[in-house]
Formats: sequence, C-alpha cells, structure tokens
Amino acid sequence: MKLWRAIGSVHRRAVLRFGAVVAMGALVAYPAAARDFPTKPVRLVIPYTAGGPVDIVGRALQTKLQELWGQQMIVDNKPGGSAMIGSDFVAKAVPDGYTLLLAGIQTHAMNVATVKKMLYDPVRDFTPIAETTRSNWIVAANASMNVKTVQELVAKLKAEPDRYSYGSSGVGGLSHLAFEMLKAEIGIRAIHVPYKGTSQAVTDLVGGQIQMVMGDHASLIPHAKAGKIVLLAMTGNVRSRLIPDVPTLSETVAPGFNVQTWQGVFGPPGMNAELVRLINADVVKALAAPEIADRLRTAGYEPVGSTVDAFTALIPSEVKRWAQIGKSAGIKPE
Repeated sequence: MKLWRAIGSVHRRAVLRFGAVVAMGALVAYPAAARDFPTKPVRLVIPYTAGGPVDIVGRALQTKLQELWGQQMIVDNKPGGSAMIGSDFVAKAVPDGYTLLLAGIQTHAMNVATVKKMLYDPVRDFTPIAETTRSNWIVAANASMNVKTVQELVAKLKAEPDRYSYGSSGVGGLSHLAFEMLKAEIGIRAIHVPYKGTSQAVTDLVGGQIQMVMGDHASLIPHAKAGKIVLLAMTGNVRSRLIPDVPTLSETVAPGFNVQTWQGVFGPPGMNAELVRLINADVVKALAAPEIADRLRTAGYEPVGSTVDAFTALIPSEVKRWAQIGKSAGIKPE
C-alpha cells in the first residue's frame, strides 16, 4: 500500500492501463492458441489394455490425427479400477487440449450402476468433444461347449446352472453388465470371471479356462474362423455386416434385448470452447477418411463423428439409462 501511494497518479494510470492490456491479451491469447493447436505432442489416454476394443479405435485415430496435426499423438494405456484410473488422470489434467481421453459406455455410464465410490463425476468432470464409434458385441462360446446356436447354449445353462463361467473385461464393464442383464432377463446362471481386459478374457476363452464371453468383432472373429470358438448372437438389435448369419439376442432368446457400445473423445473440465470445436472438427474429419472408416468397419465399429452438443447430451442420458438397467438387473454397486 505504501509503495502504491508513492507512485504518482500518472504512473498509477500507466500501470493500470498496462495491467488491462495484459489481461486483455490473456483473454485473446487462448483462442489464438486454439487456432494454432497443436504445437507439441498430444497424449491420448486409453483406460484399457493395449489391443482391446477401445485401443483399436484409438490407434486408428492416432494414425489420422497425427497426419492432420503434423504432431505426434502418444497413445497412453492406463487400465485398471474399472477403467477409472486412466479416466481420472484426464479429469485432473490441464485443460489445454494436450491430454485427451478415449473412453465410453463403461467409464461414463455403466460405472455409475456398478461402482459404489466413483473417482470422478462422468458429467461434471469432463469436456465431451466427439462421439467416435458405436458397435454391437458378440456372444461367443468355446467349441468344447458343443453348441451351435444361442438357444442350445441357453438350454445348457438352464440345465446345469453355475457349472459354466463367462469372462469379462472387468467388473462393471460392458461384457460384465450386459451378461448379467441377459442372465436376469432369461433366467440363466453362470459364474463371472473378471479380467483386466477383453483380450485376456478371449485368450482364456480360446484356451478353455472359461466357456463364454461377450466380446468385440476383432477379438473373436479370427478364433471363430479357426474353429476354436463359436459365435452365437449379437447384443444389439441389428445383425453385423461382417457376420450376417449370426442372429441377434432380441430375435432369438431375449426379445427387446439391445446393448450397443459407444466411445468418444473427452477432455478435462473447463476446456476453451473454440479449442473443443477445433478438436471435434479434426476428429470428425479423421473418422470420415475412407481408410480410417474402412479400418474401423472391418473391426466391427461404425464411425459416428458427432457434434459437440450431441455428444454432450448423450452422457447424462446414458448415465440415467444404465443406472436404471443396473437396478432392474439387481446389480449392487461394489
């Protein structure tokens, strides 16, 4: 205060004007920086193991975004904790666009129904940027089960409850919650064996350590072609263009059953709106590139490339939906 009084009125006005200029510069600098984004490598955190379903989409995006941006995109797999460890890492990152998250239905909807103590709020603690893909999963069984249809599988599970086991990508994951939904809906019983990722569950399915799994196209189709597993049904309400002979659960044993997985790019909370729009536009452009779209469809994913507003609206609606599904299926958060 004494120092401020010692400064003359002219000098005080000069200091105030300088401060105003600096403040104004700070306000406009961020959007200007957004137009130049990125000027250094971008980290894409994937809260799952390498080689899994989300990782497949992430690697495809990495290829095209690096080309569009002229900067390296580092894919950083941070699995664990029902995919919350990697997600929480991004929720606490600096909101400058250089740390992004590729996650989806588990981290931002299903965990609410299965995890008692969340590390983050899926709506409040992230900035939705763009929905990337949607896909249906496949119900598969080890060849030793000697079943050719999902009806035969259901009959065997009803005749011998709790004799057979199914694997999942982890507690609270889509493959876990969706199978529990199916169990509750059609009255079957099977033992749940959680893994740290889909790829590990599929490895044990092929090896016969578990008998069933709900998994993605890329993980299961090659083993089915080799005759080691049998593909029995799709979780969504439409058949897959890659395996059109495999029926849906809704048209066979569970009328109305429809579970479809979705993924998207998120940032930390508080991101600059112009920067969000810029990243959204580039993600949409990457997904629309023929080589990327074909790569994703071959793996069983349908590119989406939503607007920021559409993706933002999806999250709370999915949180509500899966909370209701978990309650109806009798699943208690752990």
